[in-house]
Amino acid sequence: MPYLRDIAYVLKSEPYREHDAWITLYGREHGKLEAVARGVRNWKAKQHGHLEPLTKADVMIAVGASFDKLAVAHAVSAQTDLRSHLGAMAMFGSFANLVDRLTRPGVADRDVFDLLEELAATWRRAIREPSPERARLLYAAASLRLMDRLGYAPSFTHAEIGIEARKLLQVLSSTPLSFTLSVTAPGLVFREAAAAVEAALEQTPLLERPHGPATIAAILT
Repeated sequence: MPYLRDIAYVLKSEPYREHDAWITLYGREHGKLEAVARGVRNWKAKQHGHLEPLTKADVMIAVGASFDKLAVAHAVSAQTDLRSHLGAMAMFGSFANLVDRLTRPGVADRDVFDLLEELAATWRRAIREPSPERARLLYAAASLRLMDRLGYAPSFTHAEIGIEARKLLQVLSSTPLSFTLSVTAPGLVFREAAAAVEAALEQTPLLERPHGPATIAAILT
């Protein structure tokens, strides 16, 4: 049985059978991965704490004929510092959900993994928890970079947005995510730019509308 090994972020964990879980990850070398973790939902399972959503883990996956099995998982970073902040969980969790919806197994893209890394690092760099408008802008900036990487980059040519919001969008597509923590502009400009990105996401092949903006607003407001 062939095995593959990777450093990956856990995007999602769903119940599968009585004590198993269906784990979705995004790996640095192999891209999106899906595998069954046997017995992981049993509270005595050794890997129980290593496969929580948003954890970065060193994983080994046994490639099977019908489905893959997660053989080994060891948390490299459990993101405990992020888990202590509801805003960070809303932000990072929402973006992980978007990555899951816009990617498919078997297509590796190191830039997508690096974007997850950058988003986590950006939130850690914040001196205090960002306002709802700034958090929404950060989510929009990460989404814009993701769309660009996956070939869905919007032009905003015909978008009905103001001059300042348009300028902000041009900058967001080419600067580090940390720029969103220091840029100054009226809240209205932040909201307008974020709304334009969210509208562009609806033109991508998503089965349903991303819950990110609503989740971020509900938790940070």
